[in-house]
Amino acid sequence: MRKIPKSPEPQVLIDNKDSWRTALENNPSKHNRNKYRHPDIKKALLDETYEKCVYCESKIGHNCAGDTEHKIPKSKRTDLIFEWSNMTIACSECNRRKLDYYDPACMFLDPNTDNVEDLLMHLGPIVHNYHPGDKRSEVTVNILELQSRKPLIGRKIEKLQNIKHLIEHIVDEVNPTMKDFLRRELSESCDISAEYSGMVKACVELLPTNWDRS
Repeated sequence: MRKIPKSPEPQVLIDNKDSWRTALENNPSKHNRNKYRHPDIKKALLDETYEKCVYCESKIGHNCAGDTEHKIPKSKRTDLIFEWSNMTIACSECNRRKLDYYDPACMFLDPNTDNVEDLLMHLGPIVHNYHPGDKRSEVTVNILELQSRKPLIGRKIEKLQNIKHLIEHIVDEVNPTMKDFLRRELSESCDISAEYSGMVKACVELLPTNWDRS
């Protein structure tokens, strides 16, 4: 999980959210409720999240469907269905696990507002709450099963193996131009836009000083 700045509200939501909210209040039909699924809103959310699930960092695509996620569930606060600050993107697996969880005293971590990278730590492919007793981190990790989802853990292990091979290649490479190219590739894997970059960044930060000068 990485901290992701909230992008500007899409114009279609600025123009229509008040009328959509009024229509929903007058007629709580599925049609009126689901107007937040407008393609311009979905695209803005995907752009904002780098086409990743904000919780597990899996890339959204053919093998990982993405859903518009309401941080405060629609079933709990219908007045926030069309609020931009309440929307993000989650993969179907994270969305299914979160369901309608809502506890005002112990909310899920919010990657748009919380310093999630200071609250969570990566031990290989496993995510833990960094500060024991931090209930919000604990609830987020446990409900999303970030410690135990086998398909997710498997994909992250595969990513770590690729990173390990890349690091070994950098160490062994003697051509300066090629070495710089490989360093850039590793840097891109740590970039916030890359899949599982929180894990990769944590792994790279554990490397000894001047490791790539060998």
